[in-house]
Amino acid sequence: MRPTLFTLPSPAWPVVGALLLLAVIGVGLWLAVMRRRGGLTREHGATAAIVLALVAAALLVLHYMPEIQVKAYGAMLTIGFALGTLAAVRLGRRRGIPAERLLDLGLYVLVGAIIGARVLWVLITPDAGPLFDVGSMIASGLGGLSFHGGLLGGLLTGSVYVLLARLAYWRVADSVAPGLALGYAITRIGCFLNGCCSGKGAELPWAVTFPQTAHAVHPAQLYASLIGFAMFGILLLLARGQGLGRAGRLFMVFLVLEGIERFVMEIYRVPDPNFAGAVTPAQFVSVILVILGIVGWFVLPKTPAVVADDRLLSEPASLPPPPARAGN
Repeated sequence: MRPTLFTLPSPAWPVVGALLLLAVIGVGLWLAVMRRRGGLTREHGATAAIVLALVAAALLVLHYMPEIQVKAYGAMLTIGFALGTLAAVRLGRRRGIPAERLLDLGLYVLVGAIIGARVLWVLITPDAGPLFDVGSMIASGLGGLSFHGGLLGGLLTGSVYVLLARLAYWRVADSVAPGLALGYAITRIGCFLNGCCSGKGAELPWAVTFPQTAHAVHPAQLYASLIGFAMFGILLLLARGQGLGRAGRLFMVFLVLEGIERFVMEIYRVPDPNFAGAVTPAQFVSVILVILGIVGWFVLPKTPAVVADDRLLSEPASLPPPPARAGN
């Protein structure tokens, strides 16, 4: 277990100013590229302002901290989010979703996911403390979060953005589905390094012992991570070709796979307090996800999953031969 990856000194004012200047230059170059492409909109300006405000706030907080401890969970969460967003951008090309729209979507989803993850964790965890205890969350490396709560919060904020931006809702959902699985897999590695979400006792060659456990336990976090990577691979394979025909079906497969994964994982990890005496809260939510995925598969509108076949995007359509002239 390694909850803290490494420690850095807090940045001095000259360093804060230099980093902020680099951020301004980077955002300015991005806006210049958007303008050159003819796609610069007010939303891009708003996104640039939000990014710079977040960077400035983060640098200000880091400056006043005695030292910067890079926590394993927070680092893996950040890496998972970044790689998942890149995967969504790549899949969005064949679905006609502009890359800049998906990048904007990622910012809103990140905020909504953190809020939703914290709210659900507080609701299902006895003696969880204040809803948004920023100090304890930072000290634990963004700990005290629920994946299902993050999924719901990200889905709500992302849906609002997609609807307001008038994007193809289900094509966007298909674009982000594999990235969700990838981000989940990487974040679970952070859980293992942080020592949270540990498994039940086990007498196995690969069992591990954490400081908070008196005996060897299942490395449930790594189980979940391996399954998450497998889900990512399955979704990538299904995204090929016509992408299961209808837009949204790839996302429905993700819901089913995630529901099954978490329901099974509750058998091996220390569960949350029982709900109604039969299943844990996570298993209850997992059953709902599976049902939604199965029902959604059949009731989705008959919208093509991809804009066009790859050959139609890269090769010009062949013209029919000219009609033969009638002889005199």
